[in-house]
Amino acid sequence: MRMEAVFGGALALFVVAVAAYSLTRGPGHAPPPPQDQGPPPPPQQQAMAPDPLCQCFDDGFNLAGSDVGVMSAQYRAGYNQCRARLGDPGGKAWTAGWNARLSSEPWQANCRAYLKGQL
Repeated sequence: MRMEAVFGGALALFVVAVAAYSLTRGPGHAPPPPQDQGPPPPPQQQAMAPDPLCQCFDDGFNLAGSDVGVMSAQYRAGYNQCRARLGDPGGKAWTAGWNARLSSEPWQANCRAYLKGQL
């Protein structure tokens, strides 16, 4: 009988602690504001950041070089991710990268040529 009382009391204390924690961290309490990340990088470093369209192009290009078909889950997942992040241009960049690898035309097999053709 004494053992059940000890475990029952411990369980009750645990439940009370969880309830108190959830009340203090409920929807009325916002998380702390994000910390300042410092000054923005110089313009030279901003120019070195990869273009998100080129990232989609390159990912599609690289996946086409593996043993994966256009109906595969990997293709659909990559296409859907690019389209979700960048809209229709992201999906088009993914498809252009895929097609550039499969067409084996070296002048179309890079993102710069793709972007130049989109202007």
